[in-house]
Amino acid sequence: MMGEPGIVARVATWVLFAYFAAGILLNGFSRSRPERHVMTPVTAVLAACAFVVAL
Repeated sequence: MMGEPGIVARVATWVLFAYFAAGILLNGFSRSRPERHVMTPVTAVLAACAFVVAL
């Protein structure tokens, strides 16, 4: 067995949070103005939700 399901879920949640946090930076530095103004806040909300779940 790979490990307890709780540990796998906890690690996966933190990985998802890191993915969204990287998305904030990448969308913020995009050349596309709509992407910067729409997707950066959306990704920030997703990262915040993932962070709350991870805690």
